[in-house]
Amino acid sequence: MEFREINRAFFNIGNEPTAIEINAKAKALKAEGHPVISLAVGEPDFPTPEGIKEALYRAVKENRTFYPNPRGVPELRDAIAAYEASRKNMPISSNQILVTVGGKPIIPYTMYLLTNPGDEVVLLEPYYLAYPYWVKVFNLKLKVVRLNEDGTIPFDALRASITDRTRLLIINYPSNPTGAMLTHEDMSRLLLLLDEFPSLYILSDEVYSRIIYEGEHISPLPHSPDRIILLESFSKTFSMTGWRLGYGIYPEWMLEYLVKYNSNLLTGPATFVQYAGITALTDPGVQRDVENMVKEFRRRRDYVGQRLEKMGFKFHKPSGAFYYFIDVGMDGMEFSRKFLEEKFVAVTPGIIFGPSFGNYVRISFASSMDNLEEAMDRLEDFLK
Repeated sequence: MEFREINRAFFNIGNEPTAIEINAKAKALKAEGHPVISLAVGEPDFPTPEGIKEALYRAVKENRTFYPNPRGVPELRDAIAAYEASRKNMPISSNQILVTVGGKPIIPYTMYLLTNPGDEVVLLEPYYLAYPYWVKVFNLKLKVVRLNEDGTIPFDALRASITDRTRLLIINYPSNPTGAMLTHEDMSRLLLLLDEFPSLYILSDEVYSRIIYEGEHISPLPHSPDRIILLESFSKTFSMTGWRLGYGIYPEWMLEYLVKYNSNLLTGPATFVQYAGITALTDPGVQRDVENMVKEFRRRRDYVGQRLEKMGFKFHKPSGAFYYFIDVGMDGMEFSRKFLEEKFVAVTPGIIFGPSFGNYVRISFASSMDNLEEAMDRLEDFLK
């Protein structure tokens, strides 16, 4: 009985029940025939580009269906190295790359490698909900620093939160949920922290790095490759959320340990999916598809922003990703419940992105323009 109680506590770690509750309610209402529109899911509504699907078909016909290399198939790692070296303007070896089942495993893999129980992990709030989950699973000490309203980093507060037991700082730009971007000034000051604290590493989550509307994506990786781990995913950029393909770029010495861990836990994504990933990175037609998707997201972002502004909401316009994060002036969980029950529109309560954001909700504009127009009409009516 005691063992079962311990496991029950383990599986209840985290804030997911709040999000699950809204999603489950939305599905139930839709099953009852209600006209539910979901603006809660962080998933592009575009189909996977045809070139990627055709590459998958070819890989299956060529019998690329055997166990994958636990590092990732060599051809994909070579393609990732070339792709990221070009984007980051730095040398990257395929020996630095670990291919994973989506980008999420990079979070626990990095924590598992770099920390011991009682060590500290610093998160910037609002944060992606998977980060604190794994901090708790590994019995680490969580420290949270709230970002400035414009998404920039309050470095005095961040510096004060770091001690000799701090092993990892996790950053996420473009941000989920705010769409904020890392600035050159922020990056320079992050590098100074690495100089000051030799046991500190940075995990840079860059899964929205190509969904950019203004400015440029700035990655800290080229400036300190021995102390920074990059997390990337095919899900958002290539509309491959269900394919479960991602990767991490690590200092080479870390891969010796992580490959063994990956081999015994997951082995890796399906071999034929990895070969399709090569096409995602290298095919010119796919790159045009990505550019067109981002143009459409920009159009949707501008439309939703105009409607929200007319309704009186104050917010910082996202420069990347595909979310608005807005203060609704009341408990965000209650707002989300009422909006769904009365107007059949699902949004994500802000509390799952950190306790400081209980009055916020996240609205995804990764939905069709027809859905967004209808959802904004319903929101305006709901506010009345």
